[in-house]
Amino acid sequence: MAQDSGIVSPELLAGVRALLKNNPKGMSVSDIAAGLGMNRNSAAKYLDILSVGGQIEMRAFGPAKVYFLSQRAPLGAILNYTAEYILIIDQHYRILQVNDRFLEFLHMDRADLLGASIDAVRLPIISTPEVRSRMLEARSEGEVSLELDRGEGEATRYYRVRLVSTAFDDGSTGITCIVEDITARKQAERDLLERERRFRELVELSPFPCAIVDSSGRYLYVNSRFSETFGYTAEEIGTIDRWFELAFPDPDYRSAMAVEWDHGAASYTAPEPRIFHLRTRSGEVREVVCRRRRLSDGNHYLVYEDISELRRLETVLAERNRIDDALYLSLRRLREISETGHNLLFGADTEGRITYASPLFERIAGRRAAVFVGMPIEELFSGSGLDLGLAFRAGIVAGRPLEEQELVLRRADGTETTLIASLVPSRNASGEVTGLEAHLLLRSDRNG
Repeated sequence: MAQDSGIVSPELLAGVRALLKNNPKGMSVSDIAAGLGMNRNSAAKYLDILSVGGQIEMRAFGPAKVYFLSQRAPLGAILNYTAEYILIIDQHYRILQVNDRFLEFLHMDRADLLGASIDAVRLPIISTPEVRSRMLEARSEGEVSLELDRGEGEATRYYRVRLVSTAFDDGSTGITCIVEDITARKQAERDLLERERRFRELVELSPFPCAIVDSSGRYLYVNSRFSETFGYTAEEIGTIDRWFELAFPDPDYRSAMAVEWDHGAASYTAPEPRIFHLRTRSGEVREVVCRRRRLSDGNHYLVYEDISELRRLETVLAERNRIDDALYLSLRRLREISETGHNLLFGADTEGRITYASPLFERIAGRRAAVFVGMPIEELFSGSGLDLGLAFRAGIVAGRPLEEQELVLRRADGTETTLIASLVPSRNASGEVTGLEAHLLLRSDRNG
C-alpha cells in the first residue's frame, strides 16, 4: 500500500490523474484508494487538492461521489482569446502569467514581467492602492470585485477589476486579476439615463395626463398633470385593476374596460383611441380620450385627453346656433311679410332713431335702407300737425299708439310722398317699450 507521509507527493497526484484518465466513466473515493493502494482519507486529500486546482470534477449520484478528469484547454490560449486584461500572480505577488491584451495595454514585453513582483514594477490599475488592498480579501473570500476610474473629463476611463483566488497544481494559491474596460458601458449607461431624464422631462411638461404601465399592469409613473386632473399618484393607483376600481365604479363598465385592456396588452398593434367616462378622486365624471402605445421595453405609454370642457362648449355652441337659426327664420319671415304685404315697415328706438327700413320703403324713398339706419325720424318725415320731437318720443315710451297719422316723406331728389302711418310701440320679451314700429300705407305722390 502506498504510504502518505503528510507531504503532497507529485507522484500520487499524477497517479490519481492517470487512474481517472483510464476510467472516463468516473471513480469513487474507494475505487481510487484501492487503485493507488492507500487508505480512503489519503485518497480524499489528494482528490481535494486536484479539485481545488480544477484538474478533476466531482459529481454526486445520490449519496455517492464520483470523480472525473477535467477536460481543460491550454490556459495560455484561452487567455489570449478574451477581451479582458488578465494577470496571474502567486502567493508572493509575483507575476506568473499575463495575456497579450494586457501587454498591449501596458506597452511592455512578457519577459519584463514574468517573475517580477507587482509591487516592484508598479503596474497601472493592478498596483493601485484600491486594488492592492483588496487582494488579501480575495484570497480569503474567493473573489472580490471593484470599479475604478482613471483620467479626467472626456478622457476618463472606467475599469471593473475582479480578483479571483486561484489554486495551482502544487497546492499553492494565488490570484487571477481580470481587468475589464467598461468605459463604453458607462457611457451607454449615462446616455440611457440622459435619454430617460429627457423623456421624463418631456412627459412631465406635457399638457396632457400621461402614465407608464409595465407589462404586468403596474403603474410605474404618472406625470403631475395626471395627478392634477384625476387626483391620484402612481403609488395610490398601484395597478391597472386598482385604477379601474377607482375610475369606473360601475361593475359592468369596469368589466368592459378590463377586457379591452387585456386585448390591447396582448396585441402588438397600436389600438385606436378610446373615448370613455371616468370618475376622478373628487367624484367628478370626466369624458376622456385615451391613446396607448407599447414601448420597446414592453411597457405601455398612456396619454389621456380630457374633452369634458370641449363637450360643454359644443353643447353651448349648438344651443347658440339653434337660437341664431330660429332668429334668422323669424327675421326672414318678418321681411317676407313686410315685402309681400301692403304695409311698409320701419322701426325706431326710444330716441327716435331709425333701426330698420324695409326694402319696399327703400324703393319708395329712392335711397338704400342702410342710409336710414341711425337717422332721426324728424329728418326724414314731417307731420301734418304732428310734432316728432320730445313729446312724441315720450308718448311712445309711455306706450301710447298713434293710429293713422299723416306723414310726409322727403325724398333725396326733393320730391315728397304723403303716407298714412300707424305708429305702435315695440316691446321686448319682458314687455318693456324698446321703440316703435311704423306700419305705412302708400296714399299718393306729389311734387315738392
